[in-house]
Amino acid sequence: MKELVIVCKLEAIRHEDDASVSIELMEVVEIGCVLCDLNGNVVDEFDTFVKPVRNPTLNAFYTQLTGITKIDIYSAPTFKRAMMLLDDWAYNCNTMWASWGLSEYILLRGEQVRTGVESEFMCKPHIDLREGWRRVAGAGRGKGLAYASRTYILDFDRAPQRALTDARNTARVLQYLPYSEISRQASEFDISARLSKRRMNERL
Repeated sequence: MKELVIVCKLEAIRHEDDASVSIELMEVVEIGCVLCDLNGNVVDEFDTFVKPVRNPTLNAFYTQLTGITKIDIYSAPTFKRAMMLLDDWAYNCNTMWASWGLSEYILLRGEQVRTGVESEFMCKPHIDLREGWRRVAGAGRGKGLAYASRTYILDFDRAPQRALTDARNTARVLQYLPYSEISRQASEFDISARLSKRRMNERL
């Protein structure tokens, strides 16, 4: 049986027009995931909008950037219901989940703390694909997913910025990460230590 991993990407909104607003204070409006093998071949997909509570409206900037409209989120499930749907989809996926960096983990964890929602998905080991790629490629800070795509000449989907499209694109980097790096992160998973390391790097 092939080893599988869930790659997750979120779309989130700030509640102030200020780029300095902490990521923990942003609110998730879309969850996109792909279940794929370690070569990035997609087996299944999950996508749902999430109805924001603290600021239930979208400004024109976010609609233009993502294509997500007020109608999309008006009838969307709450965060609690969205996580239940994600748990149901990932129920039989006895695997880890991954994202490009720690933003997705921090966003979901922040929403959990605010809403008191428990999730089986969040109990799975998390893999930081950006950290793994930088370790393997010897790339420094500031080298992001776009740089990785140019490095490996990946033809990314250039559709408007949406969670599922970004998850598909991110999954394509998996083929360039050796299994030893993914296995190492899964076995050493300790989000508290990672967050401490991230804060230390941000102060440097």
